[in-house]
Amino acid sequence: MPTISNLVATFAENAVRVTPSGIFQGRDAIRGSFRDALKLGLHDYSVQRTISRSSGAFVFNAGTWQAKVGDWSFHGYYSSILTSEGGQPKIVEETVAVAAP
Repeated sequence: MPTISNLVATFAENAVRVTPSGIFQGRDAIRGSFRDALKLGLHDYSVQRTISRSSGAFVFNAGTWQAKVGDWSFHGYYSSILTSEGGQPKIVEETVAVAAP
């Protein structure tokens, strides 16, 4: 599993991340949301991109994710919008949803 620092580095400085736990704006808030998830016991997190398309300076991705918290398995869907920051692709917006049972 990537480190929190590696995950947060994929986000633009002013990125917004919308999750079932709340709305997090900026790298510091996003870093805190990842730390909180790890404190809950999140592990075995993976994503599978199923859609990717570009429009001008932006790239839209969508797909599925899965993870465990303790012994409980969860899965859902995500979408993200990326742009270039300093010549590197960075997420400017990500939305994560948990699939209905």
